[in-house]
Amino acid sequence: MPHQETARSKAKRDQIRRGAQQVFLTAGFAGATTDAIAQAAGVSKQTLYVYFRRKEELLVDVLTSLLAELHQDRPTLERADDVDSTSSLRAALVRITSDALTTISNQEYLALTRVIIADSPKVPEIGELWASTVTGTVRSVVIAQLEEARRAGLIDLDDVEVAARLLVGGVLTYVLPDGIVATDRPVAPPSTETLERMVDLFLRAIT
Repeated sequence: MPHQETARSKAKRDQIRRGAQQVFLTAGFAGATTDAIAQAAGVSKQTLYVYFRRKEELLVDVLTSLLAELHQDRPTLERADDVDSTSSLRAALVRITSDALTTISNQEYLALTRVIIADSPKVPEIGELWASTVTGTVRSVVIAQLEEARRAGLIDLDDVEVAARLLVGGVLTYVLPDGIVATDRPVAPPSTETLERMVDLFLRAIT
């Protein structure tokens, strides 16, 4: 019986999350009312408050769930490759940047990013969560990759974090500006050839 109750509770939480995400994406955080969320989720307000005491808590849960799904689709974003040559380092960086762009180009992710940008001054925790997830994860794995390359004697860098920000920042410009401002068309990530040229320029600067 306890297992059934746990499964039922999870299903109800997922149901509320789906309804809340729909409302947040259409009305934004400030415009999302608990009445609208409960209606979209098909639950009573009393049930809603059993699972989520505050609207802020619900938005954080929606974002966390979406990012977990995106990371599940791209598990390679959470590891650095072993490298023993400049060519293997190049391949690893192309793989990381390609996976990052595919994740960040997700339309639901971009839509939630717009909500977060608009409402993070009122809900600082969602801005902090966003900064530490996809973009933070990509920067961390690039740092780990560069540190691995430094240990292998392939590069000689004093500050791998600055170098990682240089690469990640350049890559993100292909998606985030257009994805945040232009809402009427899907964002098309750059081609593999473009990413390879970007990585080549980056490696030329640090090797």
